[in-house]
Formats: sequence, C-alpha cells, structure tokens
Amino acid sequence: MNKKRENNREALAEDSKLYARFNEDLGLFVNLTMNGERVASVTLTIDPPSIAYHEDHPYLTRVINHIASGNDGMRDIPLDLRVTSFEKEVLEQLRKVPPGDVVTYGEIAKRLGNPNASRAVGTACARNPVAIIVPCHRIVPKSGGVGNYTSEGGPKVKVLLLKREGAIGKIT
Repeated sequence: MNKKRENNREALAEDSKLYARFNEDLGLFVNLTMNGERVASVTLTIDPPSIAYHEDHPYLTRVINHIASGNDGMRDIPLDLRVTSFEKEVLEQLRKVPPGDVVTYGEIAKRLGNPNASRAVGTACARNPVAIIVPCHRIVPKSGGVGNYTSEGGPKVKVLLLKREGAIGKIT
C-alpha cells in the first residue's frame, strides 16, 4: 500500500474533514481533506476511504470539474501545507504553471535559484500532498515524455490531465 493510501486510512485530526467522490474519468476516488477552511490533501485512490466521509464540498467540485475540463487553475484555493521549506517553495512555483503549459524539473530548479536541484524538485513533486490543486502533473523531464506520476494511476493519469488541459502537444 502506498504512503498516500495509508494516510487516507488514518483517523483525521479533530478539526479535519474528509470529502470524497468517485471520478468516472479517472476511474478513481478523489479524496480531499480540509483542515478548517484550508485544503490539507488531495489524493487519488482505487478504493473509497475506509473512514466516514462527505461527498460535497466546493473545492472537491472544482477539482472534479478540472479533471473533466482542464479549466480552472485553482490558484485561489487556500492550502494547509505541512511540508519542508524547500518543498513549499517548489509547490508555490508549481502553482504558477497555468493549465495548458508544462515546464521541466530543471526549469523549476532554475526559478528557485538552484539550477542543479532538478532531482530535489522531482522529490518535492512526488511528495506533493495536494495533487491536482498543486499541478505537479505539469512538470516533465527535460529528456522528453511525461515522466512519472506518484498518484494512484501513475503516468496514465498524468497524461489524461495534460490532455484535458491541452498541454500534451507541448511535450517532446
């Protein structure tokens, strides 16, 4: 069982609420955890959550609609990121990449002032707790192709998201 699925199965913090809905396009459940008014996580899973969840939240609806249409950059959704300072910097850079665009891991590293940190950027993408809202799927390897995607569904999901956003033709 991967780490994101394990996190889905743990009890939520007292002020957290879990929202989940099955997405036909992906064939996966989209799970959104709210800490107060901020999104703490978005994960994709094959199975429904094993703990009680709600099906309706405006942010979950926006994520589901984005999966279907590729529209909505979701940059205004408030996040509760509990990550390292470097990971937070990477995730903030990822949020600046609009739907329909792709950039390389190396380009994100350059934007952060550390052009040799492309592998560290890849690691930060793999640890992204709010998949889709923070669009790590828009980051691709310099060598070409789409690269990996650590959410359930792997590169197949990444390709679907990029197609919906109109970015698949920009990948070498």
